[in-house]
Amino acid sequence: MPNHVNVRVKFTRALAKLYLEDYSLIKRKCSERSIVFRLGLYLANDLAESGLTVDCEYNRNGEKPKSLMNKHFTYPDIIVHSRGDNENNCLVVEVKTPNDTNLDHFRKDREKLIGFTLETSYRYKQGIHVYIAATTCSLVWYKDGEIQKCSRYTVDSNTHTLSETERSDNAFDVWYTRYSTR
Repeated sequence: MPNHVNVRVKFTRALAKLYLEDYSLIKRKCSERSIVFRLGLYLANDLAESGLTVDCEYNRNGEKPKSLMNKHFTYPDIIVHSRGDNENNCLVVEVKTPNDTNLDHFRKDREKLIGFTLETSYRYKQGIHVYIAATTCSLVWYKDGEIQKCSRYTVDSNTHTLSETERSDNAFDVWYTRYSTR
């Protein structure tokens, strides 16, 4: 059994490190996968002593392909878990960047987070939908299929640090405000 860890703190710390170390990837609008990979690395380094594993685009549920009810071959951007079973499914992460602001993709990611935190076969303790951009960053935390907390940040263009803010007008936040409950 892995040591007790606060994955929210670890994730937020990894996200801050991503902005500090790899801001050029974000600013240049590199592919989502390259950004997710770096975020996963920072999260894995911070969780190294926990007994948990961080995987990107992990596509297995035991020996079978990972899928949600009524969806085949569904796998998240990042997961924090113990490989081989579903006993320690701690965190499921879906990431979006300005490269993909398709509203249907936001909806599909949200459905994945609801499914992976709600379906008894997976039951991830927490999920997070993240929007990573050069000037803003948004986090929507899920638990038991429900939104638990939304955080919005502005990004300092010189120091690349995050400061919490009340409002944001990026496509992700606008979608969550208007459409996510439909």
